[in-house]
Parts: sequence; C-alpha cells; structure tokens
Amino acid sequence: TLEAAMREALAAHDVLIVSGGTSKGAGDVSHRIVNRLGAPGIVAHGVALKPGKPLCLAVCDGKPVVVLPGFPTSAMFTFHDMIVPVLRRMAGLPPRSEAKVAAKVPLRIRSELGRTEFVMVSLVEGEQGLVAYPTGKGSGAITSFAQADGFISIEALADHMPAGSETSVTLFTP
Repeated sequence: TLEAAMREALAAHDVLIVSGGTSKGAGDVSHRIVNRLGAPGIVAHGVALKPGKPLCLAVCDGKPVVVLPGFPTSAMFTFHDMIVPVLRRMAGLPPRSEAKVAAKVPLRIRSELGRTEFVMVSLVEGEQGLVAYPTGKGSGAITSFAQADGFISIEALADHMPAGSETSVTLFTP
C-alpha cells in the first residue's frame, strides 16, 4: 500500500518527499496518510503560491515530510521555492545561487492578490535588451513549461505586473 511504502521510506531516510494526493479530491490520500506516520503530523497544508497552493508540510517523529502538489508546474515551483532551501541547509550546503537576467515585460500580467505568483516566460532579444513574454498559466501546463526560459515572480501584494516593467527573470538553466 501507499502507506506502507511511505512508512518504509521514512524509516530509511532523513526526509520523505512525495508528489500528489494533497488536494481535496476523493483520491487525494497522501496528506491523510501523513497524519498517521508520526507526531506531530501536518504543520501546514496550503501555501500562498500560484501555482503550488496545495503543498503539504509535516514533521513525523522528528523527520520532515513533504507532499508536493501533483500538477507538474505546481510541484516544480513549490520544490524550487520552499523545499530546495531546506534540503540544502540539511546537507550543510550554502543557499543556491540562481542565474538571473533583467528583462522587460511587454504586456500587463494579471495576478491573484494575496498569493505570490510565478509566471513562466520566454526570453526574446529586443532592440533595448531582453523581453520576457509569458508562455501561459496553469499548474498542469507542460507545454508552457517546455517553452519557457525561466520565470518571474509577482509578489502577493500586487494584483498585476504593469506593461513595460523591468523585472528579474530566474533562468531554468544557467
């Protein structure tokens, strides 16, 4: 069973990371199993990220347990933003240095107020430097991810990024 596999993995490793089963559907059972793996159990279920809201964080008998969202882009962004820094610290490594470039956003990008939003972008060389074009939104947007060179972040207190804004693009590959 999934519970047996999770128990075995948790016993054998310093941290348990699984993907999927953390939302509200009837088949979403991973987060329910986590509370049976040890105390104290779930410490946070749902974060103010888009994509990535259904992230589940737990501690079971002193070991961190992470249930990443099942949708690919949600899993990627929550892993990058919240889990990698913790894993690096656990391993005694310094914070990761990310490759970033400056670019201009040619159009207004709407965002949901109250959640930090990651927007995948494709970079094009313009007359006055790099231009970042959104490749599309959606937590299951594999095509958008494949077309993207990196992503921009719109802070939780903003409901949009104005057209013509200068922004920092975090590159997927240096």
